[in-house]
Amino acid sequence: MAKRNDLVVLKFGGTSVQDSASITNVINIVRNTKGRKVVVLSAISKATTALENIAKYASESKTAEAESSLEEIINRHHVIINDLVNDSKLKSEAVEKVIAYHRHIAELIRGLSIINELSLRTLDTFRSFGELMSSTVIFHAMKNAGLDVELIDSRKIIKTNNDFSRAYPDFEISAANADSLLKPLLEKGKTILAQGFIASTEDGITTTMGRESSDFSAAIYGSLLDAGEIQIWTDVDGVLTADPNIIPYSLKLSEISFKEMEELSNFGAKVLHKNSVKPALKKDIPIKILNSKNTASNGTIVSSKLSYPKLVKSVTYKKNIIVLRVQPKETLGQFIFWEMMLNILARHKPQIDLLLSSSNSIIIVMAESAYTKIHYDELKNEFSEISDCEIVSKKILITLVGSDLSSIENFEQRIFISNPGVKADSVLFGYNKHSFSLLIEEKDFLKTMTNLHKEFFENTNSDTGLFEGTTKKEGKLIA
Repeated sequence: MAKRNDLVVLKFGGTSVQDSASITNVINIVRNTKGRKVVVLSAISKATTALENIAKYASESKTAEAESSLEEIINRHHVIINDLVNDSKLKSEAVEKVIAYHRHIAELIRGLSIINELSLRTLDTFRSFGELMSSTVIFHAMKNAGLDVELIDSRKIIKTNNDFSRAYPDFEISAANADSLLKPLLEKGKTILAQGFIASTEDGITTTMGRESSDFSAAIYGSLLDAGEIQIWTDVDGVLTADPNIIPYSLKLSEISFKEMEELSNFGAKVLHKNSVKPALKKDIPIKILNSKNTASNGTIVSSKLSYPKLVKSVTYKKNIIVLRVQPKETLGQFIFWEMMLNILARHKPQIDLLLSSSNSIIIVMAESAYTKIHYDELKNEFSEISDCEIVSKKILITLVGSDLSSIENFEQRIFISNPGVKADSVLFGYNKHSFSLLIEEKDFLKTMTNLHKEFFENTNSDTGLFEGTTKKEGKLIA
């Protein structure tokens, strides 16, 4: 094997591969990247959501709606083939494979319409076709463009547990697969094309690792192959001081530490999947977040280095937060209650963001998701058996992320002085002092986000060189 740092993992998200022009741009980015390459691809934009809806339609016996939505997704892939693959043999192969996927999904629709029950395992099967189809189409487009690429099935490399919809990889088994199947291809100079998001159990059952987890897939491949760099190509210039859809004048960070990035991802930032940091941190592989629509931007580097201590880096949020307030029933001792509570949480595995406790009550703050919705009634009923239980929904969790926040002068005072009249249900420093969270009402969301961004970024003169203005309009593609 060549030295580690000549291998680059490049991940392209759904908006980066949404149509023929975007894919042409991806091909040129890959062509112009030096060194050995592993390319990880998402489904084309909105395909995963469409496939989820198709599965739901089928489970409700709405076959006409399911088939109509499927036709739209299939046709988008055929358009890309017609635009980008002019070699007759390659075009024939690509069309044949997409037709085969079409037939397979149609068979699943018919079967599901009879069963009328949609499990997470079946949902994962439907979801997987987004990445399988996009990687097939892009593989043939790359071959047509003269790239020496090899398409592999991520389900043969990344092995996970059977926690469907949010499976977690077994790195030891996956590493053995990478050694035997991927390293020989890299040694031959092949560029490897793989799917993000999807994997499989040891028995070969398809799993997915959570929505938007193609970033995680890229980090897994980087870790398995000791890459020198992981590049996440998305539709923003890098890590920003706030969601640009909420704060249009947000700033870009030139760099951020792994620990801060992990907090940002955990508390709602969409730029990088929350599990992506761990594999890169373990192997100390820098992650570079780049904009495929604006290749002139230098992006943001995520690494183990912390160059700007005692500074707020970004403000992020999570909507649709569920707050579970529980008070143990008098017949239960404190430790018996804790044991029963933890057993309930272990069974249902909600995504817990905060857990606050006092001597006689506990507040559990968790994000609402498709998984949580499925188990919502069961979770509520089980807690009602051991406690006086109140569930409040539609809260918003706003989190400031940075380093050593508690050491920033007048930090908490600045938060509340800049937001007069805003009532926070709870406030909490993170364990490692990289985050500070407020639980607020929906009606106060925009005002709070705007005020916090003004206080910590717009009204603060900083000549550190960390913050940069973002591109106001879409930059030119590389093609």
